[in-house]
Amino acid sequence: MASISFDSIVTKVERFVMLVSYMTLILIVSLETLRRMVTGEQFGWGPDVSMYAFVWLAWFAMSANLRSGKQLSFMTFREMMPKKVRKAFEILDYCIWLIVGLVVFVTSVEVVMNDFQLGRHIFGTNIPMAAASLAVPAGWFFAMIRILQNMYRIVRSPGYGEEKDKNLIVS
Repeated sequence: MASISFDSIVTKVERFVMLVSYMTLILIVSLETLRRMVTGEQFGWGPDVSMYAFVWLAWFAMSANLRSGKQLSFMTFREMMPKKVRKAFEILDYCIWLIVGLVVFVTSVEVVMNDFQLGRHIFGTNIPMAAASLAVPAGWFFAMIRILQNMYRIVRSPGYGEEKDKNLIVS
């Protein structure tokens, strides 16, 4: 029996959320475009639901990109630094990511709770606004998992910075 790592579970959840979000976005936008061309009308909820699908896609894509090390960074400049200095700056980067992530996470959970308590729904649907707002704390939760994995990899790897493959992740 194959062993399932924590990293593979997180990766599968990220990919599933991104796939469902992307498919929802594509279906709504394309079907609403066709409907508008044929009938000259569109459903009022189409733009809102597709926008929230994009929000889910964007936050989970951030997490997936953190896993693969393709987040915004200044690697060209850093590659000129000595290995230990580069390692220190990358750890500093991830600490800043964690602080920002914690602020966004706490604030966005409050928004989700507020949406839930007020019983708000996405315009023209029975979809709770809290389900749409949940994308932000959920995406940041997964991103913080990836940040901690990357920090662990940097700290634990004595030869970190020598390898060319930035896709190494601790399972």
